[in-house]
Amino acid sequence: MRYVTIYREFGVDGQDGKVMRKALRWALLIAVVVGLLALPPDSRHFNPAQREGAPHLYNITFWELSNISDKWTAKAKSLMNPNAMAERVRDTRDYFEVNREMARLRGRLRQASARDLPEETAKMQALLDHTEAQAESLLGGAEETVEAYISAVLIEEGMGLFGDVVFPPVDVRLTQPPKLLIVSPRERIDRKHDALLRSDMSLSERERVEYRIFRDDNMSALVEDIGGLATYPASVANGHPLRWTVQAAAHEWLHHYFFFKPLGQHMFDDDDMFQLNETIANVAGREIGDRAYEAMAEDSLVQEQAYAGAATNGTDMPPPFDFAAEMRETRLSVDEMLAAGRVEEAELYMEDRREAFVENGYPIRKLNQAYFAFYGTYADLPAAVSPIGDQVKRFRELVPDLGEFLGEVSEISSYEEFLKVLEQLEEGK
Repeated sequence: MRYVTIYREFGVDGQDGKVMRKALRWALLIAVVVGLLALPPDSRHFNPAQREGAPHLYNITFWELSNISDKWTAKAKSLMNPNAMAERVRDTRDYFEVNREMARLRGRLRQASARDLPEETAKMQALLDHTEAQAESLLGGAEETVEAYISAVLIEEGMGLFGDVVFPPVDVRLTQPPKLLIVSPRERIDRKHDALLRSDMSLSERERVEYRIFRDDNMSALVEDIGGLATYPASVANGHPLRWTVQAAAHEWLHHYFFFKPLGQHMFDDDDMFQLNETIANVAGREIGDRAYEAMAEDSLVQEQAYAGAATNGTDMPPPFDFAAEMRETRLSVDEMLAAGRVEEAELYMEDRREAFVENGYPIRKLNQAYFAFYGTYADLPAAVSPIGDQVKRFRELVPDLGEFLGEVSEISSYEEFLKVLEQLEEGK
């Protein structure tokens, strides 16, 4: 061992060495204990998300190292392949056909999970694993196509640094992003803690984590699938329709872009700035994605009819159910009950509402305070109550040019500054 070598170098060995080594071990132990005791109380303990998520934590560094080199190696090979364009078109068409089946299976899997049907859940998971393996061989071409069409929209909007050069480059990995563990107090909706967990967590592992936090900490927890993560390359969920895919990819690129701007650099200053970043990325990402999708459809890269219908419920036609209005009503009712201290009543109500959503084709596995704490981050969604969603949409209306809109909002460093600029735009309209 290292300290044995050190002692030998200084001529200390034998019985005296053993005594000194023992003393050293005790000294190190005491130093660690004293150091921990000297820390503030909150620093000596993991929060519930860290504690229960520890066995399942997602390793971002490993993901980056194993993906960024693969992506650029594939790009280099593509440049040297005279048939690269034809192969890319073929792989893109084939990928999104396989992706359609993946979306169908994932929808059935969510339904089985939401209805607590373990045998059906296992069957759908096995079929999904097989389909994902098929899609893996087609990823390179599909990813390059998504990147190229989003880049083209950005260049059209004057977002290129030197004409046709987009910075940072649009770089996407169509995969399964990590899952997100969200923890909220039961008595209010508040995104108190979160942690990124491995994408391959089983349903039983997810529910075990959620139950332990509820039991041991009296808090609401949810391990939720996410649509993407702004790693580099961006991690964007597979198994979704093409329009959703390019919207999500554009959303994550915007986070890359904002990283070099005041908006992104102040993202974690407070809850308002976090919501502002996510909501702007949602609103502008949908717009960029829609334009990329329309260009891809014009170029016949996909079968348009393959993606008709609901994008989230795994069925061919959307059910006659206004999800946005129903979810908005649910959120407002829950807020009212929690504000009155009726916590258990609110939880029973949320479970009743969850069952109604499931019956109408929206397979929500768990609807609780943590669910609203997560989806409330995106202020343009019906699960949110923040005014930021409407404010961002109004800002966009007042700055009709997309490139100009992104240029203006990206220079904002606080929510107060955002409101001030919005007020100036209102006055000058």
